[in-house]
Amino acid sequence: MRHPAMASERIRMVISQELERRKEMQLASKEEETDQERRRTSAAKSLWLNKKGCPLGSVPIRRMSKHRKLEPKVQPHFINMDDRVYASTTDSHLDFAGLIVRNAPSGRFSGGKATMTIWNPQLKGDHQYSSVSMYVEDGDNQIRVGWIVYPALYGDSRTRLFSRWTSDGYAKTGCYINHCPGFVIFSNIIPLDYPYPNMSEFEGTQYDTTLIVFKGSAGDWVLNFNEEENLGMWTKSIFSTMSESAAQLRFGGECFKPQGQEYSPQMGSGRFKNGQYDKTCYMRRLFYFDPVYGNNVIDDSMVQPQDSRCYYEGNYGYNYKDNFYAYNFFLGGGGGRD
Repeated sequence: MRHPAMASERIRMVISQELERRKEMQLASKEEETDQERRRTSAAKSLWLNKKGCPLGSVPIRRMSKHRKLEPKVQPHFINMDDRVYASTTDSHLDFAGLIVRNAPSGRFSGGKATMTIWNPQLKGDHQYSSVSMYVEDGDNQIRVGWIVYPALYGDSRTRLFSRWTSDGYAKTGCYINHCPGFVIFSNIIPLDYPYPNMSEFEGTQYDTTLIVFKGSAGDWVLNFNEEENLGMWTKSIFSTMSESAAQLRFGGECFKPQGQEYSPQMGSGRFKNGQYDKTCYMRRLFYFDPVYGNNVIDDSMVQPQDSRCYYEGNYGYNYKDNFYAYNFFLGGGGGRD
Protein backbone atom coordinates (compact mmCIF):
# COMPACT_ATOMS: atom_id res chain seq x y z
CA MET A 1 0.00 0.00 0.00
CA ARG A 2 3.04 2.31 0.00
CA HIS A 3 2.78 2.90 -3.76
CA PRO A 4 1.15 6.31 -4.49
CA ALA A 5 -1.36 4.63 -6.79
CA MET A 6 -2.66 2.58 -3.85
CA ALA A 7 -3.85 5.59 -1.86
CA SER A 8 -7.08 6.07 -3.81
CA GLU A 9 -10.46 5.40 -2.27
CA ARG A 10 -11.25 3.05 -5.17
CA ILE A 11 -8.41 0.69 -4.21
CA ARG A 12 -9.46 0.68 -0.58
CA MET A 13 -13.01 -0.16 -1.65
CA VAL A 14 -11.78 -3.10 -3.75
CA ILE A 15 -9.82 -4.43 -0.78
CA SER A 16 -12.84 -4.02 1.50
CA GLN A 17 -15.05 -5.92 -0.96
CA GLU A 18 -12.52 -8.74 -1.18
CA LEU A 19 -12.37 -9.00 2.60
CA GLU A 20 -16.17 -9.18 2.82
CA ARG A 21 -16.20 -11.91 0.17
CA ARG A 22 -13.68 -13.91 2.18
CA LYS A 23 -15.72 -13.52 5.35
CA GLU A 24 -18.76 -14.92 3.53
CA MET A 25 -16.68 -17.83 2.22
CA GLN A 26 -15.43 -18.54 5.73
CA LEU A 27 -18.96 -18.58 7.16
CA ALA A 28 -20.19 -20.81 4.36
CA SER A 29 -17.32 -23.24 4.85
CA LYS A 30 -18.21 -23.64 8.54
CA GLU A 31 -21.67 -24.84 7.55
CA GLU A 32 -20.57 -27.11 4.74
CA GLU A 33 -16.98 -27.49 3.59
CA THR A 34 -16.99 -27.64 -0.20
CA ASP A 35 -14.51 -29.51 -2.40
CA GLN A 36 -13.06 -26.16 -3.44
CA GLU A 37 -12.55 -25.12 0.18
CA ARG A 38 -10.84 -28.43 0.96
CA ARG A 39 -8.47 -27.96 -1.99
CA ARG A 40 -7.86 -24.37 -0.95
CA THR A 41 -6.90 -25.28 2.60
CA SER A 42 -4.80 -28.29 1.59
CA ALA A 43 -2.05 -25.91 0.50
CA ALA A 44 -2.14 -24.23 3.91
CA LYS A 45 -1.83 -27.57 5.70
CA SER A 46 1.46 -28.25 3.91
CA LEU A 47 2.89 -24.84 4.83
CA TRP A 48 1.56 -23.54 8.14
CA LEU A 49 2.12 -24.95 11.61
CA ASN A 50 -1.47 -24.09 12.53
CA LYS A 51 -2.71 -25.74 9.29
CA LYS A 52 -4.87 -22.67 8.60
CA GLY A 53 -2.74 -19.72 7.51
CA CYS A 54 -2.95 -16.15 8.77
CA PRO A 55 -6.08 -14.75 10.45
CA LEU A 56 -8.66 -13.27 8.08
CA GLY A 57 -7.79 -9.65 7.36
CA SER A 58 -4.03 -10.22 7.57
CA VAL A 59 -1.63 -11.51 4.93
CA PRO A 60 1.52 -13.66 4.91
CA ILE A 61 4.78 -11.81 4.19
CA ARG A 62 8.02 -13.74 4.42
CA ARG A 63 10.57 -12.47 6.91
CA MET A 64 13.71 -11.53 4.96
CA SER A 65 17.17 -11.64 6.48
CA LYS A 66 19.13 -8.42 6.28
CA HIS A 67 21.46 -9.55 3.50
CA ARG A 68 18.52 -10.53 1.25
CA LYS A 69 16.36 -7.43 1.61
CA LEU A 70 17.71 -6.02 -1.65
CA GLU A 71 17.39 -7.98 -4.86
CA PRO A 72 20.61 -8.96 -6.62
CA LYS A 73 21.81 -6.34 -9.07
CA VAL A 74 23.13 -8.83 -11.63
CA GLN A 75 19.98 -9.07 -13.75
CA PRO A 76 20.05 -7.42 -17.18
CA HIS A 77 17.12 -5.29 -18.29
CA PHE A 78 14.92 -5.97 -21.29
CA ILE A 79 14.99 -4.02 -24.50
CA ASN A 80 12.42 -4.21 -27.28
CA MET A 81 10.12 -6.36 -25.18
CA ASP A 82 7.58 -6.92 -27.96
CA ASP A 83 10.17 -8.79 -30.04
CA ARG A 84 11.85 -10.39 -27.04
CA VAL A 85 15.37 -9.19 -27.78
CA TYR A 86 17.38 -9.24 -24.59
CA ALA A 87 20.00 -6.78 -23.49
CA SER A 88 22.95 -8.30 -21.72
CA THR A 89 26.47 -7.49 -20.77
CA THR A 90 29.22 -9.42 -22.52
CA ASP A 91 29.15 -13.10 -21.58
CA SER A 92 25.94 -12.91 -19.54
CA HIS A 93 22.79 -14.56 -20.84
CA LEU A 94 19.04 -14.37 -20.34
CA ASP A 95 17.38 -17.11 -22.38
CA PHE A 96 13.73 -17.78 -23.22
CA ALA A 97 12.15 -20.85 -24.83
CA GLY A 98 8.41 -21.02 -25.40
CA LEU A 99 5.53 -19.39 -27.26
CA ILE A 100 4.72 -15.76 -28.02
CA VAL A 101 0.97 -15.22 -28.48
CA ARG A 102 -0.34 -12.22 -30.42
CA ASN A 103 -3.30 -11.25 -32.62
CA ALA A 104 -6.25 -11.59 -30.26
CA PRO A 105 -9.57 -11.23 -32.14
CA SER A 106 -10.08 -7.72 -30.73
CA GLY A 107 -6.38 -6.92 -31.00
CA ARG A 108 -5.90 -6.84 -27.21
CA PHE A 109 -5.61 -9.27 -24.29
CA SER A 110 -7.25 -8.99 -20.88
CA GLY A 111 -5.39 -11.91 -19.33
CA GLY A 112 -4.31 -15.50 -19.71
CA LYS A 113 -4.26 -18.91 -18.07
CA ALA A 114 -1.74 -21.76 -18.02
CA THR A 115 -1.10 -25.01 -16.20
CA MET A 116 2.60 -25.89 -15.90
CA THR A 117 4.38 -28.93 -14.50
CA ILE A 118 6.57 -28.24 -11.46
CA TRP A 119 10.25 -29.21 -11.50
CA ASN A 120 13.38 -28.36 -9.54
CA PRO A 121 16.03 -27.58 -12.18
CA GLN A 122 19.66 -27.57 -11.12
CA LEU A 123 21.62 -24.33 -11.17
CA LYS A 124 25.33 -24.21 -11.98
CA GLY A 125 26.52 -20.96 -10.48
CA ASP A 126 25.82 -18.15 -8.03
CA HIS A 127 23.01 -15.70 -8.89
CA GLN A 128 21.60 -17.96 -11.61
CA TYR A 129 17.88 -18.64 -11.83
CA SER A 130 15.57 -20.93 -13.77
CA SER A 131 11.83 -20.38 -14.16
CA VAL A 132 8.68 -21.32 -16.06
CA SER A 133 6.21 -18.48 -16.46
CA MET A 134 3.25 -16.83 -18.11
CA TYR A 135 3.80 -13.22 -19.19
CA VAL A 136 1.23 -10.49 -19.87
CA GLU A 137 2.97 -7.69 -21.79
CA ASP A 138 2.69 -4.43 -23.64
CA GLY A 139 5.85 -2.56 -24.59
CA ASP A 140 7.84 -1.98 -21.42
CA ASN A 141 4.89 -3.03 -19.21
CA GLN A 142 4.89 -6.60 -17.94
CA ILE A 143 3.29 -8.96 -15.42
CA ARG A 144 5.03 -12.29 -15.02
CA VAL A 145 3.84 -15.25 -12.90
CA GLY A 146 5.06 -18.81 -12.53
CA TRP A 147 7.55 -20.86 -10.56
CA ILE A 148 11.24 -20.16 -10.08
CA VAL A 149 14.42 -21.53 -8.50
CA TYR A 150 16.48 -18.52 -7.38
CA PRO A 151 18.76 -19.01 -4.32
CA ALA A 152 20.18 -15.47 -4.49
CA LEU A 153 16.68 -14.08 -3.92
CA TYR A 154 15.14 -16.64 -1.57
CA GLY A 155 18.14 -18.13 0.23
CA ASP A 156 17.38 -21.72 -0.82
CA SER A 157 17.03 -23.90 -3.92
CA ARG A 158 13.34 -24.73 -3.51
CA THR A 159 10.90 -24.29 -6.38
CA ARG A 160 8.66 -21.37 -5.45
CA LEU A 161 5.64 -19.52 -6.74
CA PHE A 162 6.69 -16.05 -7.88
CA SER A 163 5.44 -12.93 -9.59
CA ARG A 164 7.14 -9.90 -11.06
CA TRP A 165 5.94 -6.65 -12.62
CA THR A 166 7.23 -3.46 -14.24
CA SER A 167 5.90 -0.45 -16.12
CA ASP A 168 9.22 0.63 -17.69
CA GLY A 169 11.17 -2.50 -18.60
CA TYR A 170 12.58 -2.80 -15.05
CA ALA A 171 14.51 0.45 -15.43
CA LYS A 172 13.04 2.16 -12.34
CA THR A 173 9.85 0.26 -11.49
CA GLY A 174 8.97 -3.28 -10.57
CA CYS A 175 10.26 -6.13 -8.45
CA TYR A 176 9.73 -9.72 -7.47
CA ILE A 177 6.78 -10.72 -5.25
CA ASN A 178 6.16 -7.98 -2.66
CA HIS A 179 9.68 -6.53 -2.42
CA CYS A 180 8.40 -3.13 -3.51
CA PRO A 181 5.03 -1.35 -3.54
CA GLY A 182 2.64 -2.23 -6.35
CA PHE A 183 0.96 -5.56 -5.55
CA VAL A 184 -1.99 -5.69 -3.12
CA ILE A 185 -2.11 -9.05 -1.31
CA PHE A 186 -5.54 -10.63 -0.70
CA SER A 187 -4.79 -14.18 0.39
CA ASN A 188 -4.29 -15.11 4.03
CA ILE A 189 -3.28 -18.65 3.04
CA ILE A 190 -0.91 -18.65 0.03
CA PRO A 191 2.16 -16.36 0.17
CA LEU A 192 3.63 -14.99 -3.05
CA ASP A 193 6.79 -17.05 -2.51
CA TYR A 194 4.88 -20.27 -1.71
CA PRO A 195 7.30 -23.26 -1.80
CA TYR A 196 5.73 -26.06 -3.84
CA PRO A 197 5.84 -29.25 -1.73
CA ASN A 198 5.84 -31.79 -4.59
CA MET A 199 8.16 -31.99 -7.58
CA SER A 200 7.55 -33.84 -10.83
CA GLU A 201 9.65 -36.98 -11.28
CA PHE A 202 11.47 -38.09 -14.42
CA GLU A 203 9.44 -41.02 -15.80
CA GLY A 204 7.27 -40.75 -12.69
CA THR A 205 4.45 -38.70 -11.14
CA GLN A 206 3.86 -35.26 -12.63
CA TYR A 207 2.75 -32.34 -10.43
CA ASP A 208 1.47 -29.07 -11.82
CA THR A 209 0.09 -25.68 -10.89
CA THR A 210 -2.43 -23.41 -12.63
CA LEU A 211 -1.99 -19.64 -12.68
CA ILE A 212 -4.43 -17.08 -14.06
CA VAL A 213 -4.03 -13.35 -14.60
CA PHE A 214 -7.30 -11.59 -15.41
CA LYS A 215 -9.05 -8.25 -15.24
CA GLY A 216 -11.16 -7.94 -12.10
CA SER A 217 -14.52 -6.18 -11.88
CA ALA A 218 -12.80 -2.86 -11.08
CA GLY A 219 -10.37 -3.23 -14.00
CA ASP A 220 -7.30 -4.20 -11.98
CA TRP A 221 -5.07 -7.17 -12.86
CA VAL A 222 -5.83 -10.09 -10.50
CA LEU A 223 -3.65 -13.16 -9.85
CA ASN A 224 -5.44 -16.46 -9.19
CA PHE A 225 -3.75 -19.60 -7.84
CA ASN A 226 -4.95 -23.05 -8.95
CA GLU A 227 -8.44 -21.74 -9.88
CA GLU A 228 -9.19 -21.56 -6.14
CA GLU A 229 -7.58 -18.52 -4.53
CA ASN A 230 -7.23 -14.91 -5.64
CA LEU A 231 -3.80 -14.02 -4.26
CA GLY A 232 -4.00 -10.29 -4.94
CA MET A 233 -3.94 -7.64 -7.62
CA TRP A 234 -1.83 -5.10 -9.46
CA THR A 235 -3.87 -1.93 -9.64
CA LYS A 236 -4.22 -0.72 -13.22
CA SER A 237 -2.92 2.74 -12.30
CA ILE A 238 0.67 1.50 -11.80
CA PHE A 239 0.90 0.69 -15.52
CA SER A 240 1.15 2.97 -18.53
CA THR A 241 0.45 1.07 -21.78
CA MET A 242 -1.08 -1.87 -19.90
CA SER A 243 -3.57 -0.08 -17.68
CA GLU A 244 -6.58 -1.38 -19.64
CA SER A 245 -5.29 -4.36 -21.65
CA ALA A 246 -2.14 -5.97 -23.08
CA ALA A 247 -0.61 -6.47 -26.52
CA GLN A 248 0.67 -10.02 -26.12
CA LEU A 249 1.10 -13.07 -23.91
CA ARG A 250 4.09 -15.36 -23.56
CA PHE A 251 4.36 -18.85 -22.12
CA GLY A 252 7.67 -20.56 -21.48
CA GLY A 253 10.89 -21.01 -19.57
CA GLU A 254 13.49 -18.39 -18.74
CA CYS A 255 17.03 -18.93 -17.44
CA PHE A 256 19.73 -16.49 -16.43
CA LYS A 257 23.46 -16.75 -15.81
CA PRO A 258 25.60 -13.73 -14.98
CA GLN A 259 28.74 -12.53 -16.64
CA GLY A 260 31.84 -14.68 -16.25
CA GLN A 261 30.10 -18.00 -15.61
CA GLU A 262 30.84 -20.85 -17.99
CA TYR A 263 27.78 -23.06 -17.45
CA SER A 264 24.09 -22.23 -17.83
CA PRO A 265 21.39 -23.74 -15.55
CA GLN A 266 18.87 -26.41 -16.43
CA MET A 267 15.41 -25.42 -17.66
CA GLY A 268 12.30 -27.39 -16.71
CA SER A 269 13.16 -31.05 -16.11
CA GLY A 270 16.71 -30.45 -17.29
CA ARG A 271 16.02 -32.59 -20.35
CA PHE A 272 14.17 -32.07 -23.61
CA LYS A 273 12.41 -35.21 -24.79
CA ASN A 274 9.89 -33.77 -27.22
CA GLY A 275 6.41 -35.25 -26.89
CA GLN A 276 7.15 -37.22 -23.71
CA TYR A 277 4.97 -35.91 -20.88
CA ASP A 278 6.72 -37.93 -18.15
CA LYS A 279 10.22 -36.73 -19.04
CA THR A 280 9.88 -33.10 -20.12
CA CYS A 281 8.39 -29.98 -18.57
CA TYR A 282 5.24 -28.89 -20.36
CA MET A 283 2.57 -26.21 -20.20
CA ARG A 284 -1.01 -27.20 -20.97
CA ARG A 285 -4.51 -25.76 -21.22
CA LEU A 286 -3.28 -22.41 -22.50
CA PHE A 287 -6.07 -19.83 -22.65
CA TYR A 288 -6.20 -16.17 -23.58
CA PHE A 289 -8.76 -13.64 -22.38
CA ASP A 290 -10.07 -11.09 -24.87
CA PRO A 291 -11.79 -7.93 -23.54
CA VAL A 292 -14.43 -8.19 -26.29
CA TYR A 293 -14.70 -11.89 -27.14
CA GLY A 294 -14.09 -13.49 -23.75
CA ASN A 295 -12.02 -16.53 -22.77
CA ASN A 296 -10.71 -18.78 -25.53
CA VAL A 297 -8.22 -21.58 -26.18
CA ILE A 298 -5.14 -20.40 -28.03
CA ASP A 299 -4.85 -21.50 -31.66
CA ASP A 300 -1.86 -21.91 -33.99
CA SER A 301 -2.56 -18.74 -35.97
CA MET A 302 -1.71 -16.66 -32.89
CA VAL A 303 1.50 -18.44 -31.94
CA GLN A 304 5.15 -17.71 -32.66
CA PRO A 305 7.52 -20.36 -31.20
CA GLN A 306 10.93 -19.37 -29.91
CA ASP A 307 14.02 -21.36 -28.92
CA SER A 308 17.32 -20.06 -27.57
CA ARG A 309 20.96 -21.09 -27.34
CA CYS A 310 20.52 -24.34 -25.44
CA TYR A 311 16.82 -24.49 -24.55
CA TYR A 312 13.94 -25.66 -26.70
CA GLU A 313 10.18 -25.66 -27.18
CA GLY A 314 8.35 -28.33 -29.12
CA ASN A 315 5.16 -30.04 -30.24
CA TYR A 316 2.96 -27.03 -29.68
CA GLY A 317 -0.66 -27.38 -30.65
CA TYR A 318 -4.07 -28.63 -29.55
CA ASN A 319 -4.30 -32.21 -28.30
CA TYR A 320 -7.60 -33.31 -29.80
CA LYS A 321 -7.32 -36.75 -28.20
CA ASP A 322 -7.19 -35.51 -24.62
CA ASN A 323 -8.79 -32.32 -23.30
CA PHE A 324 -6.64 -32.66 -20.18
CA TYR A 325 -3.81 -31.17 -22.23
CA ALA A 326 -5.83 -29.04 -24.69
CA TYR A 327 -3.41 -26.50 -26.20
CA ASN A 328 0.01 -27.48 -24.88
CA PHE A 329 3.74 -27.56 -25.61
CA PHE A 330 7.03 -28.86 -24.22
CA LEU A 331 10.02 -26.83 -23.06
CA GLY A 332 13.38 -27.27 -21.43
CA GLY A 333 16.99 -28.24 -21.79
CA GLY A 334 20.10 -29.14 -19.88
CA GLY A 335 21.86 -25.81 -20.18
CA GLY A 336 25.56 -26.46 -19.93
CA ARG A 337 28.65 -24.92 -21.42
CA ASP A 338 28.33 -22.21 -24.06
